[in-house]
Amino acid sequence: MRNLLKHFILHIVCFGCIFPLSAGEDSLTSPERITIQDEVIDAFHNSMGFDYLTKEESAVIDLDSILNYLESTKQYETYFELERILVKSYLFRGEIRMAIAWSEQMYSKASALSHTIGTVLALNAIGEVYSYTGRNKEAGDAHVQALEMLDQMDGGEVHVRILLVELIEYNLRIHNFVQAAHFMNRLNSFSSDKLSGQEQAVRHIFNAYCQLFNGSVKIARQHLDKVEPLKDKLVPGIMQHLLVADAMYWERIGEYEKSLTAYDAFLHTDYAEINCSLYKEVLQDRADLLLKMGRKEEAYKQYGAVYSYIKSAFEKNYPKEIDQLTTRFQADQLTYQNERDRLFSYRLYLGGIVVCTLFLLLFLYLSWRKIFRLKESKCSQEKMIQKAERAIQKKNMFLSNMSHEVRTPLNAIVGFSAVLASEDDSFDEDSRKEFCEIIKVNSFQLLKLINDILDFSDFENDNITFNIRPYDAVKLCKEASETVNASRKLEVELRFDTELPELMIETDDARLRQVLINLLVNATKFTKEGSIVLRLELSDRNTAFFSVTDTGCGIPLEKQGLIFERFEKLNDFAQGSGLGLSICQLIVTYMRGRIWVDSNYTQGARFCFTHPLKYKPKAEGAV
Repeated sequence: MRNLLKHFILHIVCFGCIFPLSAGEDSLTSPERITIQDEVIDAFHNSMGFDYLTKEESAVIDLDSILNYLESTKQYETYFELERILVKSYLFRGEIRMAIAWSEQMYSKASALSHTIGTVLALNAIGEVYSYTGRNKEAGDAHVQALEMLDQMDGGEVHVRILLVELIEYNLRIHNFVQAAHFMNRLNSFSSDKLSGQEQAVRHIFNAYCQLFNGSVKIARQHLDKVEPLKDKLVPGIMQHLLVADAMYWERIGEYEKSLTAYDAFLHTDYAEINCSLYKEVLQDRADLLLKMGRKEEAYKQYGAVYSYIKSAFEKNYPKEIDQLTTRFQADQLTYQNERDRLFSYRLYLGGIVVCTLFLLLFLYLSWRKIFRLKESKCSQEKMIQKAERAIQKKNMFLSNMSHEVRTPLNAIVGFSAVLASEDDSFDEDSRKEFCEIIKVNSFQLLKLINDILDFSDFENDNITFNIRPYDAVKLCKEASETVNASRKLEVELRFDTELPELMIETDDARLRQVLINLLVNATKFTKEGSIVLRLELSDRNTAFFSVTDTGCGIPLEKQGLIFERFEKLNDFAQGSGLGLSICQLIVTYMRGRIWVDSNYTQGARFCFTHPLKYKPKAEGAV
């Protein structure tokens, strides 16, 4: 703001608008007012709070009228910004009583308006008042509270940076270097692109302070060297700290004369006393340096000057006003703390409810899963029980069937064998031939029964072997139909139809013949009139399609899905083990085919199955 006064006077002269310093609100037009307030605020921000308004500048720009205008138009954010600058300016100018009064007024108004940024700026101003009057603890509390409020808001980065500088300076003053380093790291996190030249200088100077207190003098020197190119543009408040940091550096490396020269350069400037706390510390540090240099007489005189300054500047620093401000601030801080505690308790209580609710939901979910699993387990057990019951029922039925199926042919074989072996001459030659035929048929049935049981056992134990080789399916179908025709006295027509002269397939001919004969024999059991037709064709160029169609009683729809189950019989009183179709399905599946009952055929029963022309082992492929 050093050039602000000259700029404004030039502006007035150029437009011929010479206003008296005591002019009221109407002495400035709105554009002029906006330009002035923006320049003042920008200058303050760009210096991180180290630039200030002199008495002359305050009088020329008529700050009171600008504040009155902002308040009347409810432009509170700009209003509190300017009040914050005014408090800092009063402190730099040594007008402590005015700074106290304005900071208290600012805090009261911000609290009454519940204006968050205004409260933050007021707390910052109060913290600086405390700092300038030696109330270090209260200063730290005010700055920390302001920073906490800013952290809960979006934006306000420039105010955060100003507060961080205040907190770094405060913690260095009370020798809390850990906290100072914490706030310094946070200040360093801001990108340099967002900082003005003065802000970069402030950051380097305070980095140098921290490094000097940590004993890292080389790093401190690097930071100080980076400030040198900006030295001519620094405002007095920043220049003060640069001189002090320089003096501290020379003292740390043992260059006492250079350090004393830097301290003297600081004390001989016109702006040495604008920061009372810093001025007092420099007087104290200079006295300590003189004592370290062995110049005791000068050191004692310096200590006397320190004592006189403290007595005049600090002990008489308006204790009544400060105590009033402290009382008000402590009361509001207690209210703020109570509000924070209440909010914390509320959040804790709410968090407890949420956690308990989550635990309850988790408990309910786990309980539901357990109940669900128990139900699933119960259902599974019930299904297994039902399956076991069915298995027992089928086993009993199988044993019953087997006893009947085995006993019937055995009785015939034994009975007629006994007749043939007897010396009874009452039977003629034709009767004896008929008895032999009966023995032959029953022996064939008994052998088939035993073979079915053995085959099924081999499939169950994965002990079955197939002899795969090329074979003519047309020839095989003819042989199967002729075998059934020859072995049974049929009252219906059994024929084989195909349009193919020959069809070579890779198969086990014995197993495929077994499937065809089983299907044909099943058809003969349930077909009393009409015909039984075995048909062979190609469903596609890689697959043979076999079908056995009869005009018998057919298979009810409800049993078509169970007909391939083991021990399942369409008629419990019909001859057979109930394993034939199961074995057919196992053989066809092994050959990578598919077998089913054609549910669309209603004139009897039709069994269909497919067989690939080229056999694909299990490792290669497709079912």
